[in-house]
Amino acid sequence: MRVKKLLVMALMACPLMGMAQSTYEQIGDPAGTTQVENKKVSEAFQQWLSQYEECGRKINEVSEQYQREVEKRGYPKKKTVQAKMALVNQYISLLKQERDSPDLNQDLDVEKVNSKINMWQSQLEGLAALLKKI
Repeated sequence: MRVKKLLVMALMACPLMGMAQSTYEQIGDPAGTTQVENKKVSEAFQQWLSQYEECGRKINEVSEQYQREVEKRGYPKKKTVQAKMALVNQYISLLKQERDSPDLNQDLDVEKVNSKINMWQSQLEGLAALLKKI
């Protein structure tokens, strides 16, 4: 009975996981020069962008591992959920840093960033609830 509940919780969390796997976007046209390349980009922005992309890549890796575990066991391992939660926290922090920093938020759609933050916070709440069940 407990395994069944865990399976149901894991399956409920799966649609959220799929939505959140790739939320950062390529800037500009990948075939040509991007808008970022055409501007004089600050070193702070370049450093932030590097961290943002690396965090997104790690989230995708952990999400793939999470999915493999769900397919194999019916639910993810506790350490995988914890790893994803830590990365999601870092991702939220990077989004807030982008929104709140004058060096990073030039020409920024603040509403879109706030929407992303809310979506990731919902994901984090779902992972926390799942972690309590494992």
